[in-house]
Amino acid sequence: MKKYILVLTALVAVTSCQTLPYQPYARDVKKKPAQNGIIALKADHRDEDRARADLMMKSNCGAAPVKVLEEGEVVIGQESTTNSSTSKNAGESSNHVGNFLGLPILSGGKDPSENTTGKVSTSQLKEWQISYECIQKKSTVK
Repeated sequence: MKKYILVLTALVAVTSCQTLPYQPYARDVKKKPAQNGIIALKADHRDEDRARADLMMKSNCGAAPVKVLEEGEVVIGQESTTNSSTSKNAGESSNHVGNFLGLPILSGGKDPSENTTGKVSTSQLKEWQISYECIQKKSTVK
């Protein structure tokens, strides 16, 4: 009985440490059933993603062969990031230059100030798109 509990505990420990398998990503951008379509993958796609795209194309075309017309990276938008920083400068103190009627005469100092600098960077958002068509067999009419 102790062996059984030990083996069961070991199995639970091993299976709980496993990570989830990779889920392939591919989506239809545009599709005309049994005619053509466009499928999008992540810009840095994996082989599993391409295999899923192939299945989607074959599913749309049915028994007809699939012809890839064009594939490549496409810009689908942009993303902007803004960074800014503010620095504070302490003012200079005033200097005593003399007296007038018993009152001190001071030279003016600089007022405290703030400087703000900003930086905006824009990057393009991209994905990999596959444009395809279903090749229809030509019928021979006599």
